[in-house]
Amino acid sequence: MTKTPELTDTEIAIKDLVLHDLNARAGSPETYEADDIPVLAASIATLGLLNPLIVQKTDKLWGVIAGGRRRAALMHLVNDPEAKGWTMRTKVRCRALPDDTAAATAITVAENVTQKAMDPIDEFEAFVRMMETGGHSPDSIATMFGVERRRVIDRLRFGRIHPEIRAAARARNITLDVMKAFADHPDQAVQKDVFDALQGSYIQAWTIREKLRNRGVKMGDAIARLVAEDYRAADGAITADLIEEDSILTDEALVEKLLIEKLAAHAEAERARLGFAWADAMRDVDYKALQEFGRVYPSSVDLTAEAAERCEAIANRLAELDEARDAEDCPDIDALDDEYEALNEEYEGLTVGFSDADLGRSGVLAYWDQGRIATVEGLIRPEDRQDRTPEASPGGEGTTAGEQGGDGETESDALVLSESLKLDLRTEQAAVIGTALAGDPDLAHDLLLFKTIVDLLGRAGGVSYSFGVTASIADRPHGRREDVDGRAAETLGELFGGLDLTWWADGKSMPERFEAFRAVEPGMKSRIVAVALADAIKPTGFGYSEGLMAHVATQIVPDLRAVWRPTGGAFFSRLKKSVLLGIIARDLRQPEEAARLATEKKTAIVDFLERLFAAPFATLTPEQREAVETWCPPGMTIDAPRVDHGWSGESRLRGMAEGDAEETDDAAQMEDEDLPEEGTFEDADEMEVENA
Repeated sequence: MTKTPELTDTEIAIKDLVLHDLNARAGSPETYEADDIPVLAASIATLGLLNPLIVQKTDKLWGVIAGGRRRAALMHLVNDPEAKGWTMRTKVRCRALPDDTAAATAITVAENVTQKAMDPIDEFEAFVRMMETGGHSPDSIATMFGVERRRVIDRLRFGRIHPEIRAAARARNITLDVMKAFADHPDQAVQKDVFDALQGSYIQAWTIREKLRNRGVKMGDAIARLVAEDYRAADGAITADLIEEDSILTDEALVEKLLIEKLAAHAEAERARLGFAWADAMRDVDYKALQEFGRVYPSSVDLTAEAAERCEAIANRLAELDEARDAEDCPDIDALDDEYEALNEEYEGLTVGFSDADLGRSGVLAYWDQGRIATVEGLIRPEDRQDRTPEASPGGEGTTAGEQGGDGETESDALVLSESLKLDLRTEQAAVIGTALAGDPDLAHDLLLFKTIVDLLGRAGGVSYSFGVTASIADRPHGRREDVDGRAAETLGELFGGLDLTWWADGKSMPERFEAFRAVEPGMKSRIVAVALADAIKPTGFGYSEGLMAHVATQIVPDLRAVWRPTGGAFFSRLKKSVLLGIIARDLRQPEEAARLATEKKTAIVDFLERLFAAPFATLTPEQREAVETWCPPGMTIDAPRVDHGWSGESRLRGMAEGDAEETDDAAQMEDEDLPEEGTFEDADEMEVENA
């Protein structure tokens, strides 16, 4: 049994401290290159070395048995030009261990094995205590630990979440990410209210944020910035946050009232500037609401002599700017572009405008649109629309009340349709066309293929806007795209090169291209569709909602490793050295290689795995070869599809045939309610692990 050794307190210069060969982390030098070493260094610089290093004499130097990270932080301070007073001769507190190998081994193992990382919630609460009872500010805490102020703010906000919610996270009843989501609102009462309302259901972070978003307006939001000054003047209630932009304007009714006032003031300013008859404001406006209005547009105006002279000067200057911008040695293209744009705008303002008659019957509508005030000019109110010139009358454009048309009709006899009636007629027209298309399966099949293919291949932006079907290629972000296994891209390129795309010849109209596509041989059509669809597959997990994709994937890619392999640049280099050694020893069944590589640098291990997966070595045993040829990292494997209680479209089709849209919608809604929500059942445990 190892006796408790006697340790001697001493002070040793940093230059005389080295990592002891018996240190438990001596084989993992990357431990001392972690991102948190600067944090530890900042703490030592501010508070001093709270725990002395455990050392043992080795030749002329002192080997650090316990405290390798503290030594790394001290070296960081020595090499930091902004850290004053730290040199290689600076002495630090140590406790010296006698020449006892057994005791040294026991101490270093105990130092690392018995350590327990601080619970994140304890850390958050400790930061709060430092500020509330220790007299610290977010800035002083950030300086003390050498971290960004925002990081400190986040931890303070997490530590101020309602105590019951923090207790639920500590008890693992909710994940840490779920707990953090409650920090989106600084009011603990609101947090608790939302937390209580979600009891009994599977709680997800996005659900919480969505509910908190409807409990007031953040100061950082565009609406809040617009009304903040007036809101404070009206003594509106504000729930303060550590960051001002995250504080909440809690009186939503007052916010909406002030927003409408701002919109109305903006509309009135535009009305006065442009000379319209009226100004109005609306919180939100959609296309359907605007259809109820008439609209007049600016046209060319008669120029005064002064305006004509200015326009001529602008035209001459624009010509000079065109020539200057085209020159190879253009000194400041951005300034010239700005001037060009400003002159164009001035020219348009002088030459184009609304007529007096149009100004007298139309106005300006201001509304809130995606974080800004938007305006629509030249609107004619629905009640005033009978005063406008009819858009289409037998007498021709420009016929006014009482005038006679060319065929003897007066305007009172002419057919003038309201916008709502026009929209209804278009709806009926679409139903007639759709029904006819349903009766011609071959045409419908080719039309759907044509629209989908052209969308996916990026051949045109506007094949037709009449379809409710739109296809788009998937967004596939990747941090190391240039390092991935290129076989899939090469295969796709070869397949694309073998396609017959002559139907998309330049100079053809869209109908001509469609008819040419219809004449393509069926087998080639299928190949075109397959290649076009290749870029539409989105990165996704194969959960309950992706049972179909999993079903298809397991058929067409029965052996993923036959067509894909992990590479050094895209995969292995992004893992820790200890993880790589674990893969070699455990998953690839090569413990001897793992032991040999343990003393090598991480780059050598990555290179070994790169070569191993590119061409399994001839020296491998059959078991090792099979392990290499079949190994896949988590997230890349394609598992068998899960049971999917998916919606059946039978009732939907039956409803369409019977023309009973209301009954169909009800049936679809009932069936949709039977679907498992994303993230439920077995997915719930996986998501909690991911979130944690």
